[in-house]
This record gives sequence, structure tokens and C-alpha cells, in this order.
Amino acid sequence: MIYEMRREPAVPGRGAELARWMDEQVVPLHEANGMTVAGTFTDADDEDAFVWIRGFRSAEEREEVVERVHRDPRFDSEIRPRLGDLLAGEAVTVRLAPTERSRLR
Repeated sequence: MIYEMRREPAVPGRGAELARWMDEQVVPLHEANGMTVAGTFTDADDEDAFVWIRGFRSAEEREEVVERVHRDPRFDSEIRPRLGDLLAGEAVTVRLAPTERSRLR
């Protein structure tokens, strides 16, 4: 299993709105297309950032799932336009490989 931790920067003052929308719309779309979302968070040091941890069985599965999400008609009609309104820049992604004792394996 591999994981990604993604930090999505919101437009200043819209962090709570971004977090709500991600939890209610974006994450369910990703999960419906086969992605495992291990957790969603707000950044305790930045109220205008959303953080989520996404899991995949392999790098190949990651590519397949992300491609499915981007091909989903809801992504272009509902998600992509709203991303432009709520995000203040590019997400920062950190790829994670669980250690032998990690609870997320």
C-alpha cells in the first residue's frame, strides 16, 4: 500500500468551506472511483488549508484511479469549476510508504 498526503490551499477565508465541500463532494467522488481515503483534516496551523490522506495498493492503481476520477463526468461538470473558485494554488503532495509497524499498511 502506498499513501499520499495532499495539502490543498484554500482562498483566504474559505478554508472551512473547502473542507466541507471536500468531505461532502470531492472525497465521495474519489471513493466511488476506487480510491481509499484514510482520513481528511484541516491544517491546525492554517485555517485555510485542507489535508487528506489517500491510499492505493500500488503506483499503477494510483494512476488508474486518478484517471477514472478525471474521466468521471461529475469531475468536469461539478468538481473542476469549483476547484478554481476555492483553491489558492497547487496542492502539495507527499508520497508515503508505511513502515513495518505502521497502522496504515
